[in-house]
Amino acid sequence: TSNDTYFTNGSLWGMNATNTYGSQASTAWAANKLGSSNVYIGIIDEGYMHTHEDLAANAGVNPGEIAGNGADDDNNGYVDDVYGWDFAGNNNSVFDGTGDDHGTHVAGTIGGKGGNAIGVAGVVWNVKLLNAKFLGNRGGTTANAIKAVDYFTDLKQRHGINLVAT
Repeated sequence: TSNDTYFTNGSLWGMNATNTYGSQASTAWAANKLGSSNVYIGIIDEGYMHTHEDLAANAGVNPGEIAGNGADDDNNGYVDDVYGWDFAGNNNSVFDGTGDDHGTHVAGTIGGKGGNAIGVAGVVWNVKLLNAKFLGNRGGTTANAIKAVDYFTDLKQRHGINLVAT
């Protein structure tokens, strides 16, 4: 059972087995179904704070990139896309501050580290999260959403990782 603050105080109502409209995640947690660090989930939304205390342990990285060297190491057309790519801003800064609170919320719901007695518990506690930000401070475009899907498709094929995009 989660000992995380927002679960124990009832704020994560959708995770609780007593809520018939929620995810029933607590039933899976009780059966020790906590996810796998071999599974990557690609978040197509705003950016997410990969340094957040509930997300840092599950922040996935592009296995073909070397952080901060200014090069496109995996030849996918994106320089230093370690945590993903910001299609709205056309750069590798996938978290641009508090304006990306929805992407961080989505990441926490999917893969917030559970059982650490702080903050939230995601549906899966062990997973690797990557980002394809297409929403900016003025919304997003369909073209950038398609680029985000294509980015994850290419990343999956290029590196052979087990990736699901949401």
